[in-house]
Amino acid sequence: MTPVPLPPSPAPRECSPDHHLVPADQHHERPLVYALALTASFCLIELGGGLWTRSLALIADSMHMAVDALALVLALFATVAAAKPADERRTFGYKRVEVLAALGNGIGLMVLTGFILREALARLAHPHPINAQGMLLISSFGLVSNIASGFFLYAPSRQNINMRGAFLHVGADALGSLAAIAAAAVILKTHWLQADSVAGILISAGIIFTAFWLLRDSTSILLESAPPHLDIDEIRAALAAIPGVREVHDLHLWSLSPGYEFMSGHIVAEESVDRDALLDAARRDLTGRFGLSHVTLQVEGKAVAERSGGGKR
Repeated sequence: MTPVPLPPSPAPRECSPDHHLVPADQHHERPLVYALALTASFCLIELGGGLWTRSLALIADSMHMAVDALALVLALFATVAAAKPADERRTFGYKRVEVLAALGNGIGLMVLTGFILREALARLAHPHPINAQGMLLISSFGLVSNIASGFFLYAPSRQNINMRGAFLHVGADALGSLAAIAAAAVILKTHWLQADSVAGILISAGIIFTAFWLLRDSTSILLESAPPHLDIDEIRAALAAIPGVREVHDLHLWSLSPGYEFMSGHIVAEESVDRDALLDAARRDLTGRFGLSHVTLQVEGKAVAERSGGGKR
């Protein structure tokens, strides 16, 4: 039989940063080291300042920065581990270490929030005297430190979830510093000491949002959910539109880590089709149009599909 000719696959479309992320195997150790040095150093300064001024907002923010320093250590470890090649036991490599680090960061943030909220609520009823001038000075320096750390982490945070977790930690710290600055200003102006506790509660709210984003994204990947920027029905339709394809079934779409999207599926082909050409066209179309990192397709004849119970799923 004469093989069914297949048209050339369309040219790959460019993917915006919000859709297809750059693969996560780029090394980001240097920005992490810079951010870690800034965060750890100022954590000690802010803790000492919080004890000196008796400010809950500063103490809470220093605790947050301590967790962030640990998170950056984990992120640094995960970045190094993720670069290790696959082996016989871990055939997908170590990319998921980054996702596990992000999950651990989210859980740590949730635990921290409980301690801060408990102390903040207690101080609302029984406020402590506070050195507002010292609080204002230290929290202002903290904001500068957070902005500098965020500058180092912003670009790599758009490329994988591990770096995003580190960046969100620093961003939440910056919001905490802003809340402490506002509380110090209120106390200096009005002598309303409860402003410090209110700032602690606001810091906790920011931590909760940060933790929620991390937990949502990391658990979605670990549960093998389809990446949110990819539509499995659109991918199915693209495969079905290739000449020589009778049916598409058993499609599975998942992420190893952000930027590493995988797909597997079965294609029922016309008997007269050139299967090698069909596979080549399908893979080029999927990787080019949808930015998939790895595509595994099994081509079946009609009789094989009927015996296996294949259907559109």
